[in-house]
Amino acid sequence: MDRALLKSVSRSFYLSMAWLPPAMRHSVALGYMLARATDSVADTSRADVQERADVLRRMARAVAGEEDPAALCDTLARRMAPAQDNPAEATLLRRFAEFLQELEATPEAERALIRRVLATIVEGQLWDLTYFTPDCTAVADDAMTDLYAHRVAGCVGEFWTRLGRTALGDAFCPAARTEIMCAAAVRYGKGLQLVNILRDMQEDAARGRSYLCSAPAVWIERAERYLADGIDYSRRLGGFRLRFAAMLPALIGRKTLRLIRARQGTERVKIPRRAVYACMLHAAWRANFPNCKL
Repeated sequence: MDRALLKSVSRSFYLSMAWLPPAMRHSVALGYMLARATDSVADTSRADVQERADVLRRMARAVAGEEDPAALCDTLARRMAPAQDNPAEATLLRRFAEFLQELEATPEAERALIRRVLATIVEGQLWDLTYFTPDCTAVADDAMTDLYAHRVAGCVGEFWTRLGRTALGDAFCPAARTEIMCAAAVRYGKGLQLVNILRDMQEDAARGRSYLCSAPAVWIERAERYLADGIDYSRRLGGFRLRFAAMLPALIGRKTLRLIRARQGTERVKIPRRAVYACMLHAAWRANFPNCKL
């Protein structure tokens, strides 16, 4: 896996991924790169919606091993890569064939988990791409928000957990707790996505998209509960590296929520670098003393 490219397309994810045990690091990173590539296509505003949706479906089939990727990768290189504003994302799309090759070389059980999570993520991306129209600019109800959050992020929590059990066994978590941990990880993933939605409300509204039906305060409270689940999930993992990698996004998300609540939607929030470092120190302390309440 090209760490330089991974870091260039996601600095925040890279902070956690770099701490994962080697036995699961590659498959987690590969799953992320594939999902990041599909997300780049979904966000390619210089291509029309129908073209992007078609390419997304072809990418999902290629990941599933159901389509020869040669023509698809040519389309990504010729049509989608040049339309990216971020050069790293353009590189990501041009190298999609390499990630598919890495997927084929991945152990079967881990490959199946990557394919499963990518299928769900692309479902969410396709919904996001095709649902909003000039005549439909908001979700119909809270259940739709929850389902979207599950498809693009909650499913990642389950993937992460099942991959950890596959790669590390009881060193990840006891087998008897797998399903409980998966359920907590799903809530955690949804909480992280809710943070993104709450942070981007104004920008999304300007694009004719509203992902929230109930008042933002309702979703801030729910996101806080889900992130608390994430912190509890993280401290129950085996080993310092796992606990640190899992806990860091929750602490950053929680700090972001505090800024969102304080600014009440007046501007898009972004926590400063020093606050990220503070979260890293906090995560290290909590990972080293997982049974200490704070």
